[in-house]
Amino acid sequence: MHKLFAMLPCYNEEKDISPLVNKWMEIQSPLAENGYDLTVYCVNDCSTDSTKSVIETLTAEFPDTVHLIDHEINKGLGGVLMTAFRFFLEHGETGDICVLMDGDNTHDPIFCISMLPKLAAGADCVIASRYCTDSETKGVAPIRLFMSWGAKVYYSLLLGVKNVRDYTCGYRAYTYDILEKAYQKYGDNLVERRSFACMMEALYKLSLIGARFDEVPFELRYDHKEGESKMRVLKTAKDSLSTALNLRLHTKK
Repeated sequence: MHKLFAMLPCYNEEKDISPLVNKWMEIQSPLAENGYDLTVYCVNDCSTDSTKSVIETLTAEFPDTVHLIDHEINKGLGGVLMTAFRFFLEHGETGDICVLMDGDNTHDPIFCISMLPKLAAGADCVIASRYCTDSETKGVAPIRLFMSWGAKVYYSLLLGVKNVRDYTCGYRAYTYDILEKAYQKYGDNLVERRSFACMMEALYKLSLIGARFDEVPFELRYDHKEGESKMRVLKTAKDSLSTALNLRLHTKK
């Protein structure tokens, strides 16, 4: 049986990480039926609330399945992404899958089941996309929906990655082989951005080494999130737009 590493970035998610982990526990059987043994890793990025103690409670409740990876200093989302990738490459092997998603309970693990056939068909990275026909977004302010749509158009025109419509969603499944190939190419420079723009950076760099992408529909449920949002919308938008341009102009195969 192969392994599925569920990597959950956590920064001040004391209210949301427990319900999210419990959703992962609920799909252990369907994953096993598809040939995957589940392990959940909560990557605590030096939270200032009680996130770490909540995770430690979860590791005690599910000692064989849930584990804590603890940052002693805050590294931002990009730093968490690199921690997750390195850990996966050190402890996984060909045939294993790394699933990353936000740790704020806005992404439901059930949608990773629909990613598995896409990976089996040859995709190297499968994205839970907000822009598939059957996708839904609930609890997000109209202005953020409009900005997301505009960003989608901008990224598609500028970066033009085949089979990708959602460049920034953090909910993705990666194969071991594609991350190993990417790390051999870029090393620790695979993800250099600390901000939310790191998701687009990782995707584009994977595309430059020949990664094959696919997408599945899902529901983004901001109405399930109890903690405060860590995203500063205008700052994130500015950083993401400039990152896309820099990637297009300066990143080489």
